Amino acid sequence: MAHLLSIHYEPSIPREKLEARWRNLARERQAFWVKTWFNLDLGKRYCWWGAPNKETLEKIFRAHNVPWDEIVEVKVTTPAEWIYRED
Repeated sequence: MAHLLSIHYEPSIPREKLEARWRNLARERQAFWVKTWFNLDLGKRYCWWGAPNKETLEKIFRAHNVPWDEIVEVKVTTPAEWIYRED
């Protein structure tokens, strides 16, 4: 499963509508919604997903009427992986 980051910009979406989407997307079975970083004042959201591929995520967003600006495949690392490395 690929790690994907979706970027959404919807400055005028009401919080209630966004939360309704989140309830539905949390139940999605074709991909796994890991986490979202958001700033509702700016209308920006950055969502981390596990999905087979970008096309699957696009299909999910279309089915749920969720607009997106970009979907990027990413890799994940943490400080714990690097703190003791001496390459």
